[in-house]
Parts: sequence; structure tokens; C-alpha cells
Amino acid sequence: TTMSQTLPLAKEPTLISPRSLKDEIVEVMQRSIILGLYKPGERLVERELAAKFGVSAIPVREALQELESRGLVVKRPNCSCSVVELSEDELNQICALRNLLEPQVIQWAGERMQPADVEKSQVQLDRLWRAAEENDVPQFFYQDLLFHRMLWDISGNRYAASALERAVSVLFACGLMRKGTSESPDLRGEVKKHQLLFQALRRGQGQKAGEILLHIAQGFEKKLKDDLSGAKTSEVRQRRRP
Repeated sequence: TTMSQTLPLAKEPTLISPRSLKDEIVEVMQRSIILGLYKPGERLVERELAAKFGVSAIPVREALQELESRGLVVKRPNCSCSVVELSEDELNQICALRNLLEPQVIQWAGERMQPADVEKSQVQLDRLWRAAEENDVPQFFYQDLLFHRMLWDISGNRYAASALERAVSVLFACGLMRKGTSESPDLRGEVKKHQLLFQALRRGQGQKAGEILLHIAQGFEKKLKDDLSGAKTSEVRQRRRP
């Protein structure tokens, strides 16, 4: 079991091992953002993060730059950083990119999948199922990202995988940040969709797998947009109250 697969449920990990400091911090921070431990627009202070992780400011600064390149962190005019907070237009653009690119990447994965890939993907799908069984929404989002990431890697196109890493990480983070303002997602239903995706992949049915992925992505997009619309309506009502 690796550090990126076993997650604390109650609090964010703090101490970082001395090896690959920047990459370790990136992984922990990305996981924490997707788990909802940081709020949209929350300020990220280098000094505080360095103290939390027990490192100097340099690897923290480098990690924040990498997180910015992944779309999870934005740099403010005063050079400070904060957690991403997507506008409706940004959400539309990212979803359009994902809907166009990821089905093709999944199709490539289906054409390249080997027995070892099938075995690893099944293990990751089992982790996704356990999170659904426990109704652990943050853990589900994180394990889902790992499942998608595994398939992008199998596709063999690292440029497409890099683009999807940025797009889908942000969407999942956005979805989790809004989980408190909407109905809880049907996690078991989502796992069943992913099982259909996996079955198509293991049979080498890349095109069918791409179609299933598009259905999954569009369903997630609809929920995100419905949640965003609901949040806006709620804000308007609160302003109108005397």
C-alpha cells in the first residue's frame, strides 16, 4: 500500500519524509484539496505550510507552483496563493475539454490494456467500491481520481494524461467542495457505471468504453452545474431577506 492510497479520514497528514519533498507535498496537498480539507478560495501561506510539513519554504513554493499548473491553486496579484474556485464559465470550459478528450484516451487504454493492467484496475475499482459501501464521499472522489489516472497512464499518451490530470482534478475538487450544499451522490450507482466501463476495457472494447466514460462525465457535469445553479439561487434568496 502506498502513501497515496491510504488516507486519513479525519485530518490532513502533516509530516513529510525527506525524499522528493516537492512531489510529496504536491501529492499531500492535492489529496487534501480533493478531500475537501481546504475550502474554495482559501489562502495558502508558504510559511504556515512549511511549518506544518516541517520543511523549508523552497519545496513548498515549488509544490504550489506545480499545483497551480494542475489548476488546483491560483496565484493572487499580491503573489499569495489560494485554492481554486471555479466560475460557471470556467466549469463549462473544463467540462467541454474533458468530454472531448477523455473518451478518446479511454479508447486508447482499451486498445493497450494488458493482463497486469486489468489486475491493477480491478484492485483500484475494489477500493472505489469500498468507499461507496462506507458512503465516504471524500474517499470516493479520491479513489475515483486514482482509477481514472490509472487508465490515462495505460493509454500511453502522457500529454493527454497531463491535460486530464489538471481538468479532472479540478472538477473532482469542485464537486467535493459543493457536497455540503447538495444531495449526496449515489456512490453505488456511480461504481456500477465504472464497473461497466471496466468490463468494456478488459474485453478490449475501447470504443464502447469511451462511450460509457462520456456518459459518466456528462452525468457528473450535470450534477456540478445543478449544484452551482442551486447555490446561486440560495445566495439570491439570502440577499433578499430583510
